[in-house]
Amino acid sequence: MVPIKENLVPKDKYAIKCPYTRTPTRVVIHNTANDAPAANEISYMRYNDLEISFHYAVDDVNIVQGIPENRNAWASGDGHGKGNMEGIHIEICYSKSGGEKFDKAEQNAAEFTASLLKKYGWGIDKVTKHRDYDGKYCPHRTLDRGWQRFLSMVKRYMEPAKTPVASKFTPYLIRKNCRDALN
Repeated sequence: MVPIKENLVPKDKYAIKCPYTRTPTRVVIHNTANDAPAANEISYMRYNDLEISFHYAVDDVNIVQGIPENRNAWASGDGHGKGNMEGIHIEICYSKSGGEKFDKAEQNAAEFTASLLKKYGWGIDKVTKHRDYDGKYCPHRTLDRGWQRFLSMVKRYMEPAKTPVASKFTPYLIRKNCRDALN
């Protein structure tokens, strides 16, 4: 998995960005609708005074955390509903133009989502989309490409790594005569 970097919202902004402690129960997937890297997305979120926030931004090379998982975020558009109050919000970067950077960011987000599901002992049913909470067509590019396709990517990362099984058979060569050794 790509590295996870922390760039947390300062505690003096908790009242605006993440005022409530909570226990998360789900993952909420978003697309950023622009072409900035994860570090820029988190930086913008941290330094403005808007009640808009999210936990992670994922791009083609990094995952950047902006809010602790035990705090709410204002990302689902459902006020004090389950999305905002219980979701771990992941923004997938480079979704405006798509292309290779978005493809890799989405792949990284699928792997990261799988790691969160494992961490909390959740199933794939705990992966939701912004649209589930307020009807907004988000994550737009991921929805255009197929939500089930994204869930299948997450499922693949949830499967345990397959290790080769050592054979109990030791192959050996049987020679019929001395001449076979020369060939």
